[in-house]
Amino acid sequence: MSILYGLDSRPPLRVMLPAALQHIGLGAVTLVFPLLVAEAAGADAPTTARYLSLAMIALGIATILQGLGRWGIGSGFLLPSVFTAIFLPPALGAAREGGLGAVAGLTMVAGVTGMLLSRVIERIRGFLPAEIIGLVVMVLGIVLGLLSLRLVLGVDEVGTGGTRNLPAGIVALLVTVGVAVWGSARLRSIAVLIGLGAGCAAHLALLATGLAADGPGPAMHVATLSWPLAAPSLSLIYLPGFLIGALAAAVRVMGDVVASQRANDPAWKRTDFGGVRRGMMADGLGNLIAGAIGVIGTNSYSASVGLAAATGITARRVGIATGIGWILLGLMPGAASLVMAVPRGVLGAVLLYAASYILMSGMTIITQRLLDARRTLTIGVALLIALSYSEIPGLYAALPDYVRMTIGSGLVLGMAAALTLHAIFRIGATQIAEWRWDPDSGAKPLVEFVTEKGRICGARAEVVGKAAHLLEEFADAAPMVMAPGSTALVRVRFDELRLDIDLAWEGEAMAAGAAVDLDADIEAAGFVSGLAMMLMRHHADRLEVTRLPDGRHGLAATIDDR
Repeated sequence: MSILYGLDSRPPLRVMLPAALQHIGLGAVTLVFPLLVAEAAGADAPTTARYLSLAMIALGIATILQGLGRWGIGSGFLLPSVFTAIFLPPALGAAREGGLGAVAGLTMVAGVTGMLLSRVIERIRGFLPAEIIGLVVMVLGIVLGLLSLRLVLGVDEVGTGGTRNLPAGIVALLVTVGVAVWGSARLRSIAVLIGLGAGCAAHLALLATGLAADGPGPAMHVATLSWPLAAPSLSLIYLPGFLIGALAAAVRVMGDVVASQRANDPAWKRTDFGGVRRGMMADGLGNLIAGAIGVIGTNSYSASVGLAAATGITARRVGIATGIGWILLGLMPGAASLVMAVPRGVLGAVLLYAASYILMSGMTIITQRLLDARRTLTIGVALLIALSYSEIPGLYAALPDYVRMTIGSGLVLGMAAALTLHAIFRIGATQIAEWRWDPDSGAKPLVEFVTEKGRICGARAEVVGKAAHLLEEFADAAPMVMAPGSTALVRVRFDELRLDIDLAWEGEAMAAGAAVDLDADIEAAGFVSGLAMMLMRHHADRLEVTRLPDGRHGLAATIDDR
């Protein structure tokens, strides 16, 4: 969809307010995460209400920080913050063992970690390939999916409990899925909210007709914003989980900022790492403030990027309005009680829907790579190790308590395994291949060569595709510039971050300029090579005409793997 109100535009109130409310509504379902943390800490109803009110204020502050885009803070895009499943597994453990104070202290550490990562992300990109990020996202989807199933079924980790909220949960799930699959584009963007409303309505109807077991009715708690709810403390055994969560959150921000750059710039070609750094800094600072307020950490929301693109409203002022709206909701008496009144089965249903998308998103990120043996082993072994934490609990039950609690979850275990295997397999990972190409053979063998080498190196399919298109254009122009009967030397190098292609031949040089004279003879060598250069520049991040010491001419092309 075309952009109706761009990044720096000033939408009228009749446009800005509904747009901000849509983003608030889209992110409202993530309030289940601080709700679950408060319950894990054993907080009573009034404390939980205050906790949720503070959580809304934390969301507002983090969203406003992300929209700033100045003073080194904020991506400057419409990129609201929400609560994330990334921090949920370690936060639940910390809440059970150390209360809300432990969650607050560790969230502050995660925030500082995110701020530090924003300064070094370009230097460590080689150790964080796309497949490991995809693994983290996929394991998060599995963890969240299992949690949501327990909420729907009303059972705990060992399968005991009741199914009091199961009918309402099924209604919520069916309605959410139905709207998402068969609804209009406008309805699909709020499928979760519609399912949430349908589930709550079904629960009230069942209670009214006596078909559902009675339980304690929701009470209205006027949240008085006493602060702090608990003094921040550090529980070092859960620190690894929060540190890995900070790393995963930082990478997710990077992806969301890049997606926002693409959505706002039709001519987008490469990542602006200045914006990425500012976005990660804002996310880390938002988590630091969230921890200081006393709540669980936040993260940017990929769904909001999609919503902005779908509606054509990407103005940063909408993001600022969204942040202000969250703060006003946090200050509004009774707003937290509405969240607390939602049946757990209904919350589980909409979380199950979200978990399926998170799981598939992780799989999609992984399959962007042309996986070689190293990457296949890294992902496969790390995934099995991550799943073993919940599937073979006896294996870890025998470990000392401090070791078991340090691991915290399958996410920590799996990511640690993936990072270790990747570091080992990086030994000799840089791949260099050379080949002599005969222009009489055409472009097909040239494309097959770079495709095969890209697969062996494990480059992303998009990168290999760009390289193939670039070489096709060169193959079309080569007969016009190469000496008759000669061959071209093709050299390909891949080192996790970029794909370099060097071409060398005897004959004439390719046209250095990007402009093409439309009045020139279209069969002239200069016109053909000039047109090829213009098209090749479209596929490469950098393209340079070279002259080798032995007198041969050449091209040096670089395609960034980002």
